[in-house]
Amino acid sequence: MTNSPLRKKIGYTVLILLVLVVAFDQFLRYCQTRRERINGAIPLKNTMKMLGLALHYYQERHGSLPDDIRDTSTGENLLSWRVLLPEEVDETLPGYQNSEPWDAPGNRELTGFLPDLYQHAGNDRSVTLSDQRVTGLTSALGVKNPSGNWNGTNPDSEPVLYINDKPVLCVGVAAAGRVPWTRPVDYSISKVIDHLQQDQASTSPTILFALFADGNVIPPPFTWKLSAPE
Repeated sequence: MTNSPLRKKIGYTVLILLVLVVAFDQFLRYCQTRRERINGAIPLKNTMKMLGLALHYYQERHGSLPDDIRDTSTGENLLSWRVLLPEEVDETLPGYQNSEPWDAPGNRELTGFLPDLYQHAGNDRSVTLSDQRVTGLTSALGVKNPSGNWNGTNPDSEPVLYINDKPVLCVGVAAAGRVPWTRPVDYSISKVIDHLQQDQASTSPTILFALFADGNVIPPPFTWKLSAPE
């Protein structure tokens, strides 16, 4: 039995309506993103995804995730791994002195420069984009083992923190966790666990997003477990 002309017309009408609904939804999403960018509030989830891509790109080029810049003679951490990444995503980087600490007089003057990759410290908070540029604060913190290695990069000898059954590489945290983006400060596994436990009883979580090695970015609620070294 063949379809009647009326039935075909109804089918085409429904299909056109579905296409229009999807197109309108995408248009609204685009407008929302544009409005957020104009207001200086680039969505934190989007910037975490950008960070994930940058980490993958760096690893492909150098064979490992970016490390803090250390003084080879003393082992002192001078600058954060975040100072390395902007070069990998074609950001303009000021003239930091890699042989000097992040808070050396010349370097401290440059911490106010904040690459786009980290301009989410005040996302959904009262801190504005201009405030972020002045203070140079970021909420992108790596998750590190006691040795300083990235979580899950050496599971045979280091404990691994799993969030939602996957090793977490980096977290985006609330305003209270912001640090100067050049400062070599990240979250230890134990500190992340402390925050996860506190967040379970709070309506304002500290950890806003988790970034995994596979590039996925997810918001809370989180489940977690710690795998002891084998």
